[in-house]
Amino acid sequence: MNKQAFGTLTMLTLLLTMTAISVSAQSERSKITNIPFDFIVGGKTLPAGDYTVEPNRRDSLNVWLLQSRDGNVNALFTTGSVRASETQEKTKFVFHKYGDQYFLSQIWTIGGNSGRELTMPRLEREVAKNSTRQT
Repeated sequence: MNKQAFGTLTMLTLLLTMTAISVSAQSERSKITNIPFDFIVGGKTLPAGDYTVEPNRRDSLNVWLLQSRDGNVNALFTTGSVRASETQEKTKFVFHKYGDQYFLSQIWTIGGNSGRELTMPRLEREVAKNSTRQT
């Protein structure tokens, strides 16, 4: 085997290894979660169902994408960092509930002690003024 073929083979192997690591890390973060009720996020009302959540870009955690399992329903939204005292055992969503309306408030991903908190939208602030919040 000549040096050029060996170098190409080495680069290809390295590239495939890096891709496998990236896909593995992404699959943990984008685990499917069932939300059993309609809810509001990013100014949109989404139907109950199975969703994945992940950063919209690999190099930034500020904008996230929530997408239905079939890919037909999605929402983009901005977040800020929030911390917990313990490592999360599973991916979970935290909602604020006012009457029969649910607003996505926080996202926690498995294996870490940091999560993402959504900015309270204007609609939620208006609804909150007139009702009692439940989490």
